[in-house]
Amino acid sequence: METYPKVVKEFAKVRMEQTPNNTQIARDVKNKFSQLYKNKDLDHIRRDVGKWRVKWEIKAKKIPIRRLFFDIETSYYELLIHAWQLKNFQRYFSWKDIVKEKEIICISYKWQYEDKVHTLDWSNGEKEMLKAFIKIMGEADEVVGHNGNKFDIRFIRARCLFHGVLMFPNYRSLDTLTKSRSGFLFASNALDYLGRFTGVGGKMKHEGMELWDKTIAGDTEALDKMKRYCERDVIMLEDYYFVISPFITHNNNFAVLTGKPRWMCPECASNNVTMFRTYTTPMGIIRREMKCNDCKKQYKISNKAYMEMLVETIAPKQ
Repeated sequence: METYPKVVKEFAKVRMEQTPNNTQIARDVKNKFSQLYKNKDLDHIRRDVGKWRVKWEIKAKKIPIRRLFFDIETSYYELLIHAWQLKNFQRYFSWKDIVKEKEIICISYKWQYEDKVHTLDWSNGEKEMLKAFIKIMGEADEVVGHNGNKFDIRFIRARCLFHGVLMFPNYRSLDTLTKSRSGFLFASNALDYLGRFTGVGGKMKHEGMELWDKTIAGDTEALDKMKRYCERDVIMLEDYYFVISPFITHNNNFAVLTGKPRWMCPECASNNVTMFRTYTTPMGIIRREMKCNDCKKQYKISNKAYMEMLVETIAPKQ
């Protein structure tokens, strides 16, 4: 592990006590000590921060959030093709061409801030895999995927319907692809590009379609590699989410969800927050813009909620 100046380690130690988010700490280190780490890979710093946390046995305050990051890998449709000739063969396929349906090969997932990435696969049948994962999804306050709303969750639901596995019609979800498209203007919204752009690393390299061919044919080594590929995506997904979190609107308010006041941070439910700007709507309604000093989340609250904050935080001291 690279040697870091004492001042960097002391800064990181303070941040570790404030938040369990190693990605945010790594980003803070890179920003605060930009002259030292301007060209340093964010993912590399994050891994070092994680090692320090273990070595120094620093545990941040418990955050009562059950956020699930997940990704799936699927097989492809096997088609029966009829053609008069092979050259210049281009057309849309009909469902009547399907010989075998597309299935889910594996599902990788991890809980926020936990180190372990779990993976379920189709070794014991797709139905058993889905039954296990649906139970896990049901335990989450929020599920996060990249294109999760339009693809992953909908495809899981389609396969559950096929197998007769019941699942909820709706889940509290956050789609990082949707947030990327609506809030930023990137050259590409592919997770591989976004991971590299933000410095959290890219996807695991593999041999391409050949990996899917081998996995579908029953090659156990190929399946293991497919699972590692999917697990890497989940790690990158969580890291990418943490980087963009301060810049995006939240879909859930975890302060309210856990029984805390509306003025507390909606992301990590912290009371270590600061009001940094006041503005009014065209109708003359006062709004307060807040910033969480722990997770760096920026958010808006009503003036009434801000007054409640003043009563709870300032009045007791007088």
